[in-house]
Amino acid sequence: MKALLRPVRVSQELYQTLERHARESLEACRSLADDGTPLYFPDGSGNYRALWTRDFCYMVEGAGHLMPDEEILGCIDYLLSGQREDGTIPDRVYADGHAVYCAGPEEKPLGSDPPTDNAQFLTKALCAYVKLTGHHQALNERMGSVMAAMDSVPLSREALVLVDPNSPHSAYGFTDCIAKTGKVLFSSLLYAEACQRLGATCAEYEYHDDAHYWHERSAAVNGHLEQFMSDEYGLFIAATEDCKQIDVWGNAYAAVIRVASKAQARGIAEFFIAFYSDFVRHGFVRHLLEGEHWERLLADIEPGTYQNGGYWALPAGWVAQTIALVDEDMARMMLADVAAEFDEHGVTEWLAPGERHLEAYAAGAAAVLGAVQSSKRL
Repeated sequence: MKALLRPVRVSQELYQTLERHARESLEACRSLADDGTPLYFPDGSGNYRALWTRDFCYMVEGAGHLMPDEEILGCIDYLLSGQREDGTIPDRVYADGHAVYCAGPEEKPLGSDPPTDNAQFLTKALCAYVKLTGHHQALNERMGSVMAAMDSVPLSREALVLVDPNSPHSAYGFTDCIAKTGKVLFSSLLYAEACQRLGATCAEYEYHDDAHYWHERSAAVNGHLEQFMSDEYGLFIAATEDCKQIDVWGNAYAAVIRVASKAQARGIAEFFIAFYSDFVRHGFVRHLLEGEHWERLLADIEPGTYQNGGYWALPAGWVAQTIALVDEDMARMMLADVAAEFDEHGVTEWLAPGERHLEAYAAGAAAVLGAVQSSKRL
């Protein structure tokens, strides 16, 4: 398995600033379930009052060293307690133990089917926990649940994640209001990565049959990701049917998890540098280039806001890591802009000209922290 792109080397001062914001956000997001289980809500504003699978995964992957080991595993098991018989992992679980599977308000869900990413995020969170703690029995004891979860992800014959254009629903949860259909890029990247992580973790602890199985599944996805490549731009598109548009977040992530070839990753980095001002504001990142909006929606999202034109901290680290392939100084500048925004306005979920939303958004702070490493030489 290929390693992730290396973190961006930053000064000790910048690293400590980003780590402080991650720590403070995690503390603000921590709450207790009715049964006493410590949970981590996505934000400290009281807006998302549940344990969300994908947000929690980003917290563990980027800032797990700031969280008690037993609380990480406790949250994983809290999510698994809501797993359906068909293997589906909940989108979120509330403090009273109530699990919700589809995106959006429970009384008016965004489509009739669950998002296509929660199985991958649960799997990645568990692998991240094992990496942090060495407690590999935790994976071994939950492998049946993990296999059922991964088997529940809808796949095409080419092993790419699929959303039926005739029944649109959320694909990747950070675009859960967007009707990307056909074969969908980001969930397919997550599927390939989750299989990679499982294969590597199993191999490290000599679960040889499992390692072989998961590596083969990852390779099956990787072999068909070229279907998302735009001939016109040499970049990845978000989906093959609706929203057949250049996906900034997806291109960055393809480079970071190294499913993009070296040449492709360098091309993505050069594109990011050339069009930087078209998708970055205060270090935060749009899903699409400036002036573009998603072609099909599941909810009425005003252009220029939220998932349809807002700027987010969460992918900033991936973009910086990608840019660092060509210009590490520019990558550090971008991360310094993120830190300055955090210092001045707190860790918001997203921003747009003249507006900022939510506070102590831990997934964003953690994801940025996970993309950097402290260097005494800077």
